[in-house]
Amino acid sequence: MTSPVSPALFDQFARGWRGYVLIALIALTSGLIGAARVPVTDIDEARFAQATRQMVESDDYIRIRVQDAERNRKPVGIYWLQAASVNAMRPFVDRLNTIWPYRLPSALGLMLASLATLWAGTNLFGARTGFVGAAIFAVGLLAGVEGMLAKTDAVMTGFITLAFASLIQLRTGTKRPRLVALLFWAAIGCGIMIKGPLPPLAAGMTLAALAFWEKRANWMKPLAFWPGPLLALAITLPWAISIGVVTEGRFYSELLLREIGPKLVSGGDHRHGGIPGYHLLWLPLLIFPATYALPAALRLGWSAIRAPRQDNAHAPFRFLIAWAVPIFAFFELMPAKLIHYTLPAYPAIALMCAAGLFAMRGKRWRTTHPAGLVAFGVFGALIVALMAVVSTFMPGYLADAGVRRAVATALIGAGTLAAAIAGLIMLRRPTARAAILVACALVLSFSLRGRLLPEARSLFVSNEAAATMTRARLMPREDQNFWIVGYEQPSIIFMTRTWVHLVEIEDLAETPIAAGDGVMLEGRVLEQAQTVLRAQGLEFEAADQPAQGMAIGRGEYMTLNIGRVHEAASDAPAGARQSNP
Repeated sequence: MTSPVSPALFDQFARGWRGYVLIALIALTSGLIGAARVPVTDIDEARFAQATRQMVESDDYIRIRVQDAERNRKPVGIYWLQAASVNAMRPFVDRLNTIWPYRLPSALGLMLASLATLWAGTNLFGARTGFVGAAIFAVGLLAGVEGMLAKTDAVMTGFITLAFASLIQLRTGTKRPRLVALLFWAAIGCGIMIKGPLPPLAAGMTLAALAFWEKRANWMKPLAFWPGPLLALAITLPWAISIGVVTEGRFYSELLLREIGPKLVSGGDHRHGGIPGYHLLWLPLLIFPATYALPAALRLGWSAIRAPRQDNAHAPFRFLIAWAVPIFAFFELMPAKLIHYTLPAYPAIALMCAAGLFAMRGKRWRTTHPAGLVAFGVFGALIVALMAVVSTFMPGYLADAGVRRAVATALIGAGTLAAAIAGLIMLRRPTARAAILVACALVLSFSLRGRLLPEARSLFVSNEAAATMTRARLMPREDQNFWIVGYEQPSIIFMTRTWVHLVEIEDLAETPIAAGDGVMLEGRVLEQAQTVLRAQGLEFEAADQPAQGMAIGRGEYMTLNIGRVHEAASDAPAGARQSNP
């Protein structure tokens, strides 16, 4: 279903290379908002960044470690990309614990996913619909956040979307089917290096669903071109062999015993559990601003499901449904659920929403516009409420400072949302509405990630602790031990030094702490830790006011006491002094 050629300026722009340039700029803007200012976040981002940092520090690009623990069961691709980014940016940064170079690959991954969405949408619907779908995907709430964080999801989505765009090219017809098939297999191989079996699993589920639904698979034949699978093997096999040799087989045993085995038996990590429907419940919020077009997309999808399989007019929608639904179904059936798991399905949904925007112009689609406005307003208001809550974590000295900031933030966000709703009501052209959606999303993203989160210091207790250590001149050094007791968030390692020692309170008595060592004690274990230290003839002395804030990885408000240990006072029990090593 291809859009007719139009002399309109927008169509002339979107149909050429300028459309790809603009989508790349939109995606980079969305992914880079806050990348240089938001502190490193727990838990996953800090672990990925710290593992990459240790790769660069040790010049060992095979093993994957976070401090002393190996994470070799994770694919190495994202660490290589982050390490390449860090090494390339070394002339511009003076410390390896500067987070923004680690985040650049994710922003580029979001850009790749957006460009691939444009390519896929152009082949399915035409340049105009493809451009709108790629734009609203790139500025989506979840896509933008994942594009900012130094994790795997944005890069994985980039390669998966490129693989699906290649499949669409084969399906709609191409003069070079073998070359496109090679591109598909290259994307699959790169995706495996980022996220293991998920990319081929997603592609396999889509191909199987389409073959079952349409009862035809002739267009898939180029995928059997034998150099394609060999190319995927050539991308993945060298590292797979080297990691097996270097780790003496521990990589595969850990992969089986700690990753695949438990997930097959129990379905994953039940700490992140949820009922079926979890991902669908979050979808209207996480795909914002495309939320406005979701009712129209649902109607298009329902029409495609009801249409005969021989109806070529609905073939593009069948492909997008076969792309998105199996991914959602797979993760809905898994007991372990995190909101970013279904991100690879969002490009397909964004293209459905773009097609829905253009379909709204028909009289039969009148009800989808008010339904979309309501959904857009409700979930936009949730984002504004989130912004108001984040603003209360900013520092202030007045008793009601948090309330004042929350009210001011809510008014600014509500004004932006109201202006967007008014524009959607007054302007009827689909491209104008798409521009309003993109602008609204970028403004809200800038307010949240570019202005509020960097100043919400109480949300990042590790960042506050590092600032306290710098003021007190207690930042860890190679020639002096630093012990962190009762606080295990990986962000504190990344923000200080790789060689800091994380200690559980139960193991403190056997820890060789000596006078003069730096120590950080989490507030809930402070008294118990002081008792253990006194038994060793030592005392803890705080060097500054405690660092207080939220440990997002644990969802708890914490107090971190920072100082040094020294010899106990002379009136301490003799036995305690003698026990001092």
